[in-house]
Amino acid sequence: MKRLTTLISLFTISLLIFGCSQNTVKEDASTSTNKTETTSVQKTAPADNEIVNPHGDGNIQPKRPKPIVVPDEVAKKYKAVKINIISVKDSKTISVNAPIGQETKVPNTPLVLFVEAYLPDFNMGTENITSLTAEEKNPAVKVKIVKGENRYEGWLFKNFEIHKIEDPDYEFKLEGGITK
Repeated sequence: MKRLTTLISLFTISLLIFGCSQNTVKEDASTSTNKTETTSVQKTAPADNEIVNPHGDGNIQPKRPKPIVVPDEVAKKYKAVKINIISVKDSKTISVNAPIGQETKVPNTPLVLFVEAYLPDFNMGTENITSLTAEEKNPAVKVKIVKGENRYEGWLFKNFEIHKIEDPDYEFKLEGGITK
């Protein structure tokens, strides 16, 4: 019997030692009621012009646009671009020769075009946007269009209908470059 009592005592002591080493803390009722308040943080997906730093804390940062690099051979070869503006209402087409780097008023419309850059062989690399050659293999033009209070900015491609500039009254189509 003495042996059984000794075993129970050892078991109880080991439970006390093990239980105390687990860093368990009991809170009294007065402090635990204040702990029920939580703050809700809603995370939203980044917009098209934003990125999330994968190495940081998930903060959303604005995207830095890739620089447009026009090679010297392209700048020396092209002076303007031909853009067709199609009226959605009556399907009439107005062709405009718009000089690169200048504003052009489109006749009989409220439109003003500004051709920022012409890239005859468009290529978007990891570092920049440029033209691989001076030949019209994949022509694209970076334009800004003003129509009253509305402002549009984007790329027009000759061979593709991607990234179209959306306007309810007009469609815009690149015909190609005009050489010097």
